[in-house]
Amino acid sequence: MKRSQKIIGYGLIALGGASIFIGSSPIFPIFIEAFVIGGVFFAAGAWVLAGPELRASFRRLMQTRRENRPSPRRLASRGSGPAVPIDPLLPVRILKLAKERAGTLTVAEVAMDLNVPLDQAQAGIDQCVNAGNAVPDYDIPRGLALYRFPEFLTTDQNPLSN
Repeated sequence: MKRSQKIIGYGLIALGGASIFIGSSPIFPIFIEAFVIGGVFFAAGAWVLAGPELRASFRRLMQTRRENRPSPRRLASRGSGPAVPIDPLLPVRILKLAKERAGTLTVAEVAMDLNVPLDQAQAGIDQCVNAGNAVPDYDIPRGLALYRFPEFLTTDQNPLSN
C-alpha cells in the first residue's frame, strides 16, 4: 500500500473519530448529524486502508449476492405450482369430499377425512383454488379459513346465486 493511501485512510478515520466525539460532546448542539458524518468518514478510511485485495473480495461478494437474488420472474415461477409434492388425484378426492360436505371445507377437514398431512391438504386445496373450483373464504365467528366450492353449494348457501 502506498504511503499516500495510508495517510488518507488514517486521516479519514481520525476525522470520523473527531466527528463522533463532537456528536457525543454536550458542548456542541449537533448530535445525529455528527454521528452520521463520523460513520461515513470512518467507513471511508477503513475502505481506503482495506487495500485492493479486500475491496476486490467485497466486490465479488456483492456481485454473487446480486446474481443469486431472486428476480420477480423466479418468485412468480415458485408460486405457480405446489411446493409440497402431492398425490395427483388429491384435488379430485377433495372435490368428492366437497360434494359430500355440501360445498364447504376447511384444511383440517380435508386432512382428517382424506388422511393426508396438513401441508398436502393445503396444497391440494390451493390447486382447486388455482383451477377455479374453490373460493377462499373466512368464517369470522368461528375464526376459520374455509373454502367454498360453488358448484356444490346449495342455493341458500351460495352468495353468487342471487
